[in-house]
Amino acid sequence: MNSVAVFLNFLWAMALVVALAYFAARLLKKIGWGRVSQAHYLQQIDYLPLGPKRGIALVQIADKTVALGITEQNISLLMEVDEEVIARQAPAIIAMQETTLSQFAEDLWHKIRRNEGKS
Repeated sequence: MNSVAVFLNFLWAMALVVALAYFAARLLKKIGWGRVSQAHYLQQIDYLPLGPKRGIALVQIADKTVALGITEQNISLLMEVDEEVIARQAPAIIAMQETTLSQFAEDLWHKIRRNEGKS
């Protein structure tokens, strides 16, 4: 191999390495790896996306657990969640993650609707 071919192979390999590093960095940023939370009294337990830029977040604030409705323009308190309910469902969530989380979200949605009917 002549030196021009070696140089072109080197440039091709370097371009590939730079492209892979760029896409890996974007992926890590997207999934939130490397972010350090400074919150001492807040912890996001779970999040269920309901569409673009909207969802329900289960958040621990000091000693209370609350469900928050999140949209692009607003964050609303949906309800305070009984920690015993979460503790009862925790083994099922671990055993069947997707099904149980969707069932929990559906139960939460029905409970919110019932609470709205009482007001």
